[in-house]
Amino acid sequence: MQLPSADLDVALAFVVERISHEAERSAAPLDDDVTHFLNHLPTQPTNPTIALGFNTADEFSWPTPVLRDFRFERLCKLAKDAHLRDLQSRPDAAREWEFAVAVLQLHRHPMAWLLSWAGIRTRKRQARWDRLLLVTTAAFVVALFVLGAFALSALTEGQKEFWKWMLWIVGGCVYGTFMTILFLGVRRLEAWQREQNVEKYRCDLPVRGASHTFP
Repeated sequence: MQLPSADLDVALAFVVERISHEAERSAAPLDDDVTHFLNHLPTQPTNPTIALGFNTADEFSWPTPVLRDFRFERLCKLAKDAHLRDLQSRPDAAREWEFAVAVLQLHRHPMAWLLSWAGIRTRKRQARWDRLLLVTTAAFVVALFVLGAFALSALTEGQKEFWKWMLWIVGGCVYGTFMTILFLGVRRLEAWQREQNVEKYRCDLPVRGASHTFP
């Protein structure tokens, strides 16, 4: 089995190669600047109107044009065209693209955002109990908050003002700690599900040797 970093390297190499190949096929190969941008995608918004917090919908401020990143838009279009062309020409292409997307999403790589903007996503492979777990967790959090509020109200009944404040502060800290642990647990569960998805997509890959290297 490949190491996670090796999976990421393969997925990135596959997507970059397909985008570059599509650019060459369109008779407009990527120049050095766009190639460097593709291999070093930004992890933060590069639009200065977003970075400065300008709001074009604010009636009390001057309208600010939203600047476009034409390099990013072109790469999104090339990725979309390459994906569609591969699906039409090679039956195994869908599984290769899905594996690459799953790996990039697992590592939260900026390339996953580019593919998402291009409309390239993985098939839904959620377990049947995922939605039930989500609803149950939400209901549990709300019920815990309501019961905690009633319990604190009962405990502070007839207490001095100082102890009332102390009980409410302690209760708030306990609830906040629980919510933090729950949030971290959900994030870990999501990461585990992404790892399982990668393994499922790996099993679907066409056999091309032990390394599963893409064409």
